[in-house]
Amino acid sequence: MAVTEEQLEQSNLINWTIFQEILMMDEDEEGFALSLIKTFVDQATGIFKEMADILDDPDQTQDKLEKLSSIGHYLKGSAAALGLQKVQYACERVQNYGKQNNFDNYNKALQADSLGAWYECCQDAFADARKYYAESKNLLSDYFQAKL
Repeated sequence: MAVTEEQLEQSNLINWTIFQEILMMDEDEEGFALSLIKTFVDQATGIFKEMADILDDPDQTQDKLEKLSSIGHYLKGSAAALGLQKVQYACERVQNYGKQNNFDNYNKALQADSLGAWYECCQDAFADARKYYAESKNLLSDYFQAKL
């Protein structure tokens, strides 16, 4: 089923203003927007695997929490550049919780008093990031009528 520009615009997953600018680049180079999305999908797949490996590792350390923050920050930037606002926000949560920073008054983060509690906050944000990523990927796959 094809998704229209109007459906993308009305979706709460996509920042239409940003995404529309990317679509306008297709006027100069056909397929450019799709190639950017495919690159992001490849990138996100690798980063999500790295995050999952860290979160699944029973050896929880400060260094690994900082690594989660760093790669959360990296993926946040990539998602923001494409207008994938829900993925961006969830990755921002990973970034901040990895720094043990409760920037959004998340209840678990308000009560976090140990490394394990911050890992749990990162795990929750990571689950949201993967959910929003899958929803965005499906929506964009339908829009571009391409397998992503």
